[in-house]
Amino acid sequence: MTDCPICGSKIELRPSFGLTAKQQELLKFIAERVADTGVPPSFDEMAAHVGLASKAGVHRLVTALEERGRIRRMPNHARAIEIIGEVQHG
Repeated sequence: MTDCPICGSKIELRPSFGLTAKQQELLKFIAERVADTGVPPSFDEMAAHVGLASKAGVHRLVTALEERGRIRRMPNHARAIEIIGEVQHG
C-alpha cells in the first residue's frame, strides 16, 4: 500500500497481469516515488532500482509499460510519467 499523490488516501496497485517481473518492479517503484515525492524517478534512479547498467534498458521497460497502457509519458517534459488505470483506492 502507498499513499495517493492526489488525495493522500491509501492505494494499492492491482495485480500486474501480462507484465514481466522487472516491469512490475519498475511500475511499483514509479508509483511509490510519485506518492512519496510527487515526482517520478529519473531514468538513472530507475536503472539503479531495478539493477540495470544502462538507461537504454530502462527505456525499454518504460516503453513496454506505456504500450501496455500502464503509464503515460508526456513528450518534451522531464520525468513526466503518470500511472494510469492501475491503482485502486483502499
